[in-house]
Amino acid sequence: MTNDRDMRILITGAAGFGGSNLTRALLALGYGVTGLDIVPPGHAALLRNEVSNPGFNYLWKSIQDIQPRDVEGHSVVVHLAAQPDAPLAFGSPRYTVMQNIEGTVALLEAVRQADCVSKLLFAGSGNEIGRALYLPIDEDHPLTPHNPYGFSKAAAEMAMRVWQLAYGIPSIVMSTGVVIGPNMRREVFIFKWLWNALHGNTIVVEGGKQTRDVAFIGDVVRAWTLAIQAPVEKIVGQKFFVGSGEEHSIDDLAKLCRETIGNNVPIEHACYRPGEEGHRESFSVEKARRVLSYFPEVSPKEAISLTSEWVRTLL
Repeated sequence: MTNDRDMRILITGAAGFGGSNLTRALLALGYGVTGLDIVPPGHAALLRNEVSNPGFNYLWKSIQDIQPRDVEGHSVVVHLAAQPDAPLAFGSPRYTVMQNIEGTVALLEAVRQADCVSKLLFAGSGNEIGRALYLPIDEDHPLTPHNPYGFSKAAAEMAMRVWQLAYGIPSIVMSTGVVIGPNMRREVFIFKWLWNALHGNTIVVEGGKQTRDVAFIGDVVRAWTLAIQAPVEKIVGQKFFVGSGEEHSIDDLAKLCRETIGNNVPIEHACYRPGEEGHRESFSVEKARRVLSYFPEVSPKEAISLTSEWVRTLL
């Protein structure tokens, strides 16, 4: 693995849950980091300690406005900027497309023109494969999205591949299911269920038989870091699933959230989200183990427990 501490890394979406954790981890390893985000620096609460770090530069800008000069001087780019919530995409599909597809193309063009990047990592989503043709799902599985959010991420992943084939952009796809942990997004169902259980409110499950791979943020950040440090020839042009490697039904996850909080609140079922019935997230992490030496250390049960400890502090 390469370990060049002089290498500077650009992270789009740096103020978000994943971006802030990755920024923190890379700064701790001695890398220089530039974080790009639409969130004003004074409101980037998850980066409040990092903004004063001499190794960190905050670039307050939308991904749609990124320019080659913003990319220049960076050896690695990690693309996390996105509209990240599937429910919002039902009400705002055009906004989701603008953020996730147009934003990705804007970045690809900036990287192409800057001509200095050795790795461009893209955060893929389990929603890109909504109807599995076989299990477990590996990196060769075709993209079969079933909702507007999944479509936007699948199209962005295809753009990564196209720009690699047409222009030699050194793309790497890092796909996950549901990523949780302290400071996670509060619109994600795991947070809502823990919060409701903690406050004695009903847990509402949309559907129930569909499945998810729940991964802890620390494991996912470690996978990204391993990819950043890996030899270029081993990973450019590759796709990796990084997560827990475990499949759990939504029903079972709801019960686990309730048990973790220790409050036997009611669980009610609502209709599946559009296109959601039959969704499976049974991902193989074998390729990530083999190529990146990635081994998830936190089980979904442990991840929910660690997240619940943080949720309790929000009272």
